[in-house]
Amino acid sequence: MNQSKNPKQSKRIFYYDVLRALAIIGIVFCHASVSFVSRDISSPNLYISVFFDCFRDFSIPIFVMLSGALLIGKKDTLVKFFKKRLSRLFIPFLFWVLVYIIFTNIMSQGFNLDSAIKIFSGTAGTLGVHFWFVWMIIITYVGIFIINKIMQMESKISDFNKKFISILAILSVIYIGMSHYHLFNPYSPRLTYYISFLAYIIIGYFLAKCDFLEKRIDKKYLIAITALLFIGSYLWYIFCFVVPRSHMVHQFVRLSYFNLLILFMSANLFLLFKYISKTKSFSDMESNRLGNALTTISNYSYGIYLIHYLILYCIKINLIKIINFTQGSSLIWIPVLVILTTAISLIILIILDKIPYLDKVTGKK
Repeated sequence: MNQSKNPKQSKRIFYYDVLRALAIIGIVFCHASVSFVSRDISSPNLYISVFFDCFRDFSIPIFVMLSGALLIGKKDTLVKFFKKRLSRLFIPFLFWVLVYIIFTNIMSQGFNLDSAIKIFSGTAGTLGVHFWFVWMIIITYVGIFIINKIMQMESKISDFNKKFISILAILSVIYIGMSHYHLFNPYSPRLTYYISFLAYIIIGYFLAKCDFLEKRIDKKYLIAITALLFIGSYLWYIFCFVVPRSHMVHQFVRLSYFNLLILFMSANLFLLFKYISKTKSFSDMESNRLGNALTTISNYSYGIYLIHYLILYCIKINLIKIINFTQGSSLIWIPVLVILTTAISLIILIILDKIPYLDKVTGKK
């Protein structure tokens, strides 16, 4: 596990930006696909809808793994660690929660305290259903800080940090395996569910820093292997599990995040981009238009996460007045909704970023 840093190295790691951009786009795909999955539940078209919807199954783990890769190993004090990160998380969150509450009350033509509390807490069935992620990240920050403090302690054990993280990574995989085989229920209570994501945070840091395979296998083979494993496992997940099982019970069935297959897919995608980042073509992409676009989306990914659900809802209720897209092809309309939602969300955030005080609510990195 190599933790050395090149002083000339940029503070930003481009493949992190690419993964973060792809993850937020994957989450938008998931939310744009929901109504199409429900429509196609007994139709062969379910393969298309589910293919897009299940992007979430590796997108959320990738987001969490990136938090681990970036934050584990930080030598901040308690105040500095939480002040720096909670302010960037909580200020945008509170602003957009207020926007969602106001919008919901306008739509319902009256203030509803219960609805406001549910939006704030990220309860399913509300426009704020996706806000659970914010609470999960805040809670896992406590775990990250504790891990960092242990890593900073002097130890007589050689390579203590390497061995400590390796042990935590193994325990994290075991934990997800126990959930996979229903030996442990990470979903109840909700606090347990949030804390359980520490497993992905630890694994993310381990995958980012471990260079065991890179020292023994040529990167072109590592790229090919991880690409095949990711694509193969994702297609197996869609064609051999989600769609057949959903057709069987006539409702959408997917695996939980705490499942070995989901971990396998997410880890391979993470490693794929880690290995691709070593190639010249990937390095060249950092300075071209595509690279700049992905970096911009990455910079505003948290803001896009907070705002996109409301934007998508507004697009749907207004677009339906012009064209009945819900009866159209999911192969066409899901990507269209994703492009519109992502573009409008990004434009709003870029505009807000240029306005004093409101620039604090964009969540920009």
